[in-house]
Amino acid sequence: MKRKIAVLACAWSTYFVKDFINGMMRATKDKNVDLYIFNAYNYTEYSGFLNYTGFSIFNLIHYEDFDGIIILSDLIGNPRILEKERQKIIKAGKPAITINKALNALSCIRVDNYTGLYEMMQHLIKVHGVKDFAYVAGRENSVDISERYKAFRTALTDNQIELKMEQVYSISTCDYHCAYSFFEKFIADKKTFPQAVVCANDLIALALLKVAIKNGIKVPSQLKIIGYDDISYTCALKPSISTVKNNTEQVGYEAVNRVLEGGEETHHLKINSKPIFRDSCGCGEEQAEDENLLMLETLDDANRKEEFDTQIEVISEIFTEAVDVFTILTNVETYFAKSHTFEGSDFCIFMKSDWTSVLINSAENLPQDWTYGSQVQSISSIQNNIKYPREMISTRDLIPEKMKSDESTIFLFLPIYHHSYVHGYYVSKNNLAMIDNHYGYQWTRNFGNSIEHFRKKNMYKQMSQQYLKLSTKDALSGMLNRAGLEKLAKPFFAQNKKNGLTTVLFFVDINRMKSINDGFGHLHGDLAVKTVAAAVMETVPKNWLCIRYGGDEFLVVGNSRNYNGEDYCYKIKERLAKKTSVMHLPYVLSVSVGTYNVPSQSPLTLEQAVENVDSLMYTQKQEYHKNN
Repeated sequence: MKRKIAVLACAWSTYFVKDFINGMMRATKDKNVDLYIFNAYNYTEYSGFLNYTGFSIFNLIHYEDFDGIIILSDLIGNPRILEKERQKIIKAGKPAITINKALNALSCIRVDNYTGLYEMMQHLIKVHGVKDFAYVAGRENSVDISERYKAFRTALTDNQIELKMEQVYSISTCDYHCAYSFFEKFIADKKTFPQAVVCANDLIALALLKVAIKNGIKVPSQLKIIGYDDISYTCALKPSISTVKNNTEQVGYEAVNRVLEGGEETHHLKINSKPIFRDSCGCGEEQAEDENLLMLETLDDANRKEEFDTQIEVISEIFTEAVDVFTILTNVETYFAKSHTFEGSDFCIFMKSDWTSVLINSAENLPQDWTYGSQVQSISSIQNNIKYPREMISTRDLIPEKMKSDESTIFLFLPIYHHSYVHGYYVSKNNLAMIDNHYGYQWTRNFGNSIEHFRKKNMYKQMSQQYLKLSTKDALSGMLNRAGLEKLAKPFFAQNKKNGLTTVLFFVDINRMKSINDGFGHLHGDLAVKTVAAAVMETVPKNWLCIRYGGDEFLVVGNSRNYNGEDYCYKIKERLAKKTSVMHLPYVLSVSVGTYNVPSQSPLTLEQAVENVDSLMYTQKQEYHKNN
């Protein structure tokens, strides 16, 4: 029987996570083991709200269904979420290993972030005679960053070199763009770099190298630059970047082996890091085996990013242009059937079973909900590049049966949500493209935002329709008022002509209305209006427009689609007679009715047609007064 390992991750550290996964894949090869990677992204919204809803993907996991669990706890970071998952794991009684951050009662494997950087510092001091250092890191509160800083400080202390706190810089995040902006401002402020700048990761180091080259600062003669992580770009550049290699791939390999063995706790197991000496410190011992290949891969990444952005735009347009839920379902399924470069050849997009009702929910904001329910429905299912019908599965199953295979497989799960409401999840088979360049974050966030944009559009449409209904409704009769004639009847008339339909008009007028008002008061006058209006609306087809045209005049606008020549002039009178027969009114309540048909090819406007039917009704009214 196949074994399964659940992996809890947060892939902001793309290079670390991919190397870690490669190590796990090496360990599971030919061992009949599947990896289920549940990946989340936390982020700060424009309002400053720290959004952790992405961690809801962990709610899909039933730990008792797995043979082992691996938690990238240092990347996840959030203590509350880690503690919640820790308790669930312990309750399930399954072997588990946490990476880089110790969790009570769980085994731990740690990357040695200290030794490699300490050796790098010793090399700079002893071999290159550097005594003036700066250190740059992001504000992320993680074990690896703190250990690197500790190695930096300890190396200075051990060599009796003063730590200058004014040269220890903390930037917002450890990413390239943030670092580039920082160093640009550093130069603009006329500040001077020390002999060497030690960066908490390679992205910061790459940003510094670009600023140095741009401003004519020679590396390494004027400035030595040190990175950390040994990402591919560091050895492809001229000058190449001296860095520290974390053996992350080996950490992933060890984690899988140990969780499958289920042996003793490994709290003190560390995987060593080592310094890589290159051009930027003045050594250049190691060069890329194929620099051209790396540069071409960089170009390929840029082209893929452009293709990915187009994919994101199309997904947004599907939701923006959809007029109803059925259109969304059809267009999403059709689009992904022909275009799924990043989603993979085998993937599913699952939504909660009540998803369609949520789409038409008219609440201003959806309530917080991190759950997935007992069942989910696929709105797109592609297996081996072939579209499969939409299906409902138990949430606990996680993937459809057809997605399983005999070989060791890796499944990647990403949550689809907006703000604090979870809509569903994406799962792919043997495809890690979504981890590249944070594609998964952009894809899932865009998908969630697109859902919310459609929902809000639908909400505003409902509100607009409700407002239109209220603004065009006559309070006394329940019919449309004269504003309804302009806003609804005229477009209805125009649409009839466009569709080749004959417009059918009926004009109804209460006989001797003035006598009712004068002789019995306006309350009886109001009752007469309501009674006649009810008789009219109860008689004609429900989708026809009934309008209170004047005080005691009513206009009905219909079409030939559901009209078979019925004598509504007689039917309205008959209906009214039945209603008044049980009302014991002190007067006779009757109406005169005229009718007129306007063929689709007729040049008449609605106003002209109403005048014609009014004249016909008036002739009948005169006949009534003559005989009564």
